Amino acid sequence: MTYSVETLTAEHAADWLKLRLEGAELYPLGFLITVEEASEMTVDRAAEILSFGGMRGLFFQSQLVGFAGYRPERLARTRHRAEVGPFYIRTEHHGKGAAGDLMMAIVDEAKSAGVEQLELFVDTENARAIGFYEKFGFERIATHPDGVRIDGNSRSDHFYNKKLRP
Repeated sequence: MTYSVETLTAEHAADWLKLRLEGAELYPLGFLITVEEASEMTVDRAAEILSFGGMRGLFFQSQLVGFAGYRPERLARTRHRAEVGPFYIRTEHHGKGAAGDLMMAIVDEAKSAGVEQLELFVDTENARAIGFYEKFGFERIATHPDGVRIDGNSRSDHFYNKKLRP
């Protein structure tokens, strides 16, 4: 399958909202946002968020099938870093190279921009995501206890980074 990656813009707001809600429903450990919060977001607010340029979309035959946050730091002391996430691929595209294509596009963009380190958080029990990130060279640096609470229950996240330059 051939996928393409591009920066999401306001024109993608409605499609991104649908995918974001789908991801929150299917994979609650992969999203900080609740299903209720995702359901309440308007297309106008989504367009505003996407106008900042921090979301990459994965397309198959012109249809948005996945997305990932990519937010490079802007301050002089931290601009060697960028945050990745949330990261979501529709279930029917799992195992077809889609996630790898999206991750490699982010890695390539980061390298081209002079970013030296990608960073992300992942729930300690999200084994599928952990395996994916480790496959792409992310290394666990620390664990953030009680970083998220789902339905009042404390959850911990692993902090991962990937060095792009030695």
